[in-house]
Amino acid sequence: MSNDTFVSLSTVVKYAVLCLLILFSVPHSHARSIPTINRDKAREAAREQVVWRGRLCPLSTAARDFLRAVYGKTSYQGLTPEQVVYGWRLRPDVWKDEPMILIGDADLRRQLHIEGDYARFSELFDDTLGYRLSALGSDLPERMRQLARETPAATGLDERVGQIILLTQGRLFQPRPAGMQPLPSWRVEAEILWNHTPLWVIILLPIAAAIICLAIKRS
Repeated sequence: MSNDTFVSLSTVVKYAVLCLLILFSVPHSHARSIPTINRDKAREAAREQVVWRGRLCPLSTAARDFLRAVYGKTSYQGLTPEQVVYGWRLRPDVWKDEPMILIGDADLRRQLHIEGDYARFSELFDDTLGYRLSALGSDLPERMRQLARETPAATGLDERVGQIILLTQGRLFQPRPAGMQPLPSWRVEAEILWNHTPLWVIILLPIAAAIICLAIKRS
C-alpha cells in the first residue's frame, strides 16, 4: 500500500474521530420534571418487543416513530421517546397539557386559536369535550366545511391526535403475543442502534466507505 493510501486513510479516520468528538461533546438538555419513567427504565423498555404497524420490533422503534409523527422530533424536552410514550400511558392527565402536537400550518393554527407551532392535546377540545377540529368552517356551507376539514394540514393534525388517543387506550401497539417467535437479541440491539444513529452519521458512512475503497484500489 502506498504512502498516499496511508495518508488518505489517516485523513478519513481523523475526520471520523472529529465527528464523534463533536457528537459526544454536544451538551444534552436536561429532562424536565414531567411524570414518566427514569432513563434507566426507559433503556430497559426500549428492548420490549411489540407489534407495531404489522411487524414485531423493539419498543424503541414504535416510540421513536410515534414521537416523530406527533412532535416532529425524536426527543421532547430532554426526554427519550420511550419516556414520552410511558409518560402518556401513565399520566395522560398531565401530558395532555404539554405543547407537543405539531401544527406546521399557520392558517390552521389561526383557525384553532393556537399560539406557536405546537398545540396541547387539551387545547384541541372545548369545555364540553367537543373536538375543535370537527368544527372547522362551522360558518360555511356543509360542502365547504368538509373541504376545510380535509386539507392536508387538518388531516395531518387529526392523525397526530388519533395516535395519542390510541396510545392512551393501549391500542397503538401491542405486546408480543405469547405464540409469536421473539426477535433475536442481536437484531433488537441493531435496530436500537440504528434508531439512535444521527442522520449525519448515516450520510457520512457510505461516503467514508467509498473514500476508503477508492484509496485501496489506488494502492
